[in-house]
Parts: sequence; C-alpha cells; structure tokens
Amino acid sequence: MNLDPATMTSFVRFLFAFTIGSHILLVSTSVALVVIISTAEFLSIRRNDRIYETLARRLSKVFVVSFGIGTASGIVMAVELSALFPSFMTLVTETGVITLLYFEAFAFFIEILALTLYVYYWNAFRSRYTHWVVSLFVLAGTLTSAILITMFNAWMNSPTGFDISAYIASGFKTISQIQPWAAFLTPTTGAEVVHVLSTTVFAGTMIIGCYFAYWFLKSRDVGEKAMMSKALKIIGVVGIVTILLGGLTGSNEMATLLTNQPLKYAALDANVNPGSNLPETLFGSYSNGNFVGGIVIPGAQSLLAQMETGVSALPGLSQFPASTWPPLLVHTTFDVMVGGAVLLALYFLVYLVALMLKKSPYESRRLLSLWIPLGVLAVVVYELGWATDEIGRQPWIVYNVMTVSQAANTSSALLVPGILIVIFYLLVVPAGFYFYAKVFRGSAAEPGGAGN
Repeated sequence: MNLDPATMTSFVRFLFAFTIGSHILLVSTSVALVVIISTAEFLSIRRNDRIYETLARRLSKVFVVSFGIGTASGIVMAVELSALFPSFMTLVTETGVITLLYFEAFAFFIEILALTLYVYYWNAFRSRYTHWVVSLFVLAGTLTSAILITMFNAWMNSPTGFDISAYIASGFKTISQIQPWAAFLTPTTGAEVVHVLSTTVFAGTMIIGCYFAYWFLKSRDVGEKAMMSKALKIIGVVGIVTILLGGLTGSNEMATLLTNQPLKYAALDANVNPGSNLPETLFGSYSNGNFVGGIVIPGAQSLLAQMETGVSALPGLSQFPASTWPPLLVHTTFDVMVGGAVLLALYFLVYLVALMLKKSPYESRRLLSLWIPLGVLAVVVYELGWATDEIGRQPWIVYNVMTVSQAANTSSALLVPGILIVIFYLLVVPAGFYFYAKVFRGSAAEPGGAGN
C-alpha cells in the first residue's frame, strides 16, 4: 500500500504520539516506585518497623518488572526517533545534541547496576543504612534519565548551540558555530525540568495509590491492611508535596513560554490579538477569527502575567503567520489539564487538612474511594500536559528551525510495523500493570512477607 506523503506524515505523528503517551505511563510509575521504595526503607530503619521493610522489599520486585518493561519501551522509542524522523536525528547528531542521549545511557547504566545490588544483595550489607543509600543511586539514575530526556525536549522548544540563521539560509545544509554543551541549558530547560519531574512523580504516585486504595478498601486481612495503610501514608505525603510543586512550576512554565514561545503562549491562552488588558478565556472554541463561548474573566490574564513576570502586554496569534499556528485545540487541552489539576489540588488540600487534624486520611473510606477516580484523572492531566506541550509546538519539531513535515519519514513501509507497535502497546501497558499487582501480592507468600 502506497500512501501520499501528507497521509504518512500524519501517521508518523500519530504513531510517535501514541508511543510516547504509552511510555510515559510506564516511566511515571517507575519513578514514583523508586521514591516510595526509598522512603519506605528509610522509615523501616529509622523506626525499626518491619512492615515498612516488607513494603520496600515487595515494591522493589515490582520495580524490577517495571524497569524491564520500561527499558523495552525506551528501546522502541529510540528506534522510532531514527526511523520516523531521520532528518531530525541528523540535525541532533550534527549539532552535538546527541550528547544528551549519551549521558542518558550513562544514567541508565548507573540505575541498572545500583538496582542489581539493591534487589539481589539486600542482606549482603552489614549496615542497613548502606543498603538504603544504594536505593538513592537507583533513584539518582532514574531521575537523571528523566532529566536528560526532558532537557532534550527543552532543546526542541528553544534550540541553541549552533547558528540557526546560517543553517536556514543554507537550505538546511550547513551547521556552524556548534556548541554541544549549550543543549544542556537552554532558555526553557530549568522551568521544564522542574515541572516535568514534579508532575511525573505525582502522576506515578496517583497510579500506585489507586492500587493501594482499592486493596485497602477491599482487603479484610489485618496484616495486609496495615501495610496498605503505611504505603498510603507515604503516597499521600508525596502527593501533597508534588501537587504543590506541580502548581508552582506550572506557573513558572507559562512565564517561560511568554518569553521564549510567544505564539504557543497565545494559542494556549486564546489570544487572537495582542494587548495589555486581556481576559482569561476558559474553554470556548475558535470561530470566524475569534474565540467564542466559554467563560471569560475580564483582565485576569494580564493581571496574572503582570504578577508572575512583570509583563502585561501579551502576544496574540495575529502577530504570527497563520501557517505557523499550532492546532487551536491546544487551548482546550490546556484548560482541561489546568481544570483537572485544580480538582486534584483541592483533594489534597482536604487530605492535608485531615493530616493536620490527625484524622488519618490514608484510612478514610471516603477519601480512598475518591482516590481511585482521581487517580484516573491524574493520568489524563499528565497525558494532556505532554500533549499540550507537543501540539503547542506544531508545526515545528524543532521550534522555528525544522517542521515535522521536513523531519518525517514518509515511506509507506512504516505503516505495517507502525500498526504492530500500536498493538504491542495496547497489550503491554495493561499487561504490565496487571503483573505489577501480581508480583506485589505474590511476594506475600515469601518468608517474612518479603524476599530474602
């Protein structure tokens, strides 16, 4: 079957979006697992609490499965980058940005070596604190991998490290004045890294919390409920901290967009024309040259921008050629993401108040029953966050440098393997979470409630 280049470009976009959307579910769970495991083991040592130790042991086995599935998924993504966007990878290689991926591989080696020591040599350490320190190396490797991949994405949003004007003027052939280390700290790197880390841990925490909330409500075994309660205690505190960080860093992300990606900012905030007293437009749709419907709060957008950045004169879509506008659906994805995040923040506000009043929210049937649908909402919010980031950069794969159409491989030979990859993820992601639960609960039959 031979499809035209435009159709294949759309398919390539869909395929990579589907792949990364599936992959980040696995990644967020893995990152949150390491945070919870390390915290649980520290508490087990600090308080001499056998339940926390058993929790850490059992979750470490889940992490091994998660690590394996995530690694396989990561390989698929690496292959897709080269196969689907060869021109993009040529640019990444020739500008030295590929260095980020080399460092990511090094972080992966640290993670796998530390994980091997942590899981399979648990009782080989004389000091329990020494073994716990190994968990920090696992966490460091995991977080560093996530940071470097986010840096790679930040470079796509604000490319640096070579003469962009000369590259475009040469017909995309000549790359000069190369500074490969510039990719490690672009104008958007700091804001994007802290926001992605906090939201990734939060999303993974909510996914894991769904499991523990469900089994705490369902279980009648006193020992199991005690473990679930302690797990939920850790997860609740991590959730409070990361939702707060997510909100603060998200606000900083918008301030960064205003400076570095004004067109994207205008699309997200539904600004057709620039101005100094612009309203906050919630939802609505673009029609006949304007956004209509939805909720309009006069002057609110400019006021917020003034408070965050000192800038009240905001950009509008009309300042840019219409051919460079992203799909304006991005305004809706942004509003749904923010609205969902607000609901999650309100839930954790109630959770925090209950903690302060010593009401044990991690054992409240009402709060735990709410956690399950809100866990699903957290996944939606997280996925929409990435969708908003990527759709908002369209039509560019590297902002103001290379479009997706220029980068995409339009060979129809990609169609069949692409469909097989979609089927692969449709099977692997739910199967992965199923086996996470099986491994965790299956570990209960081992001596001492955990592995030796």
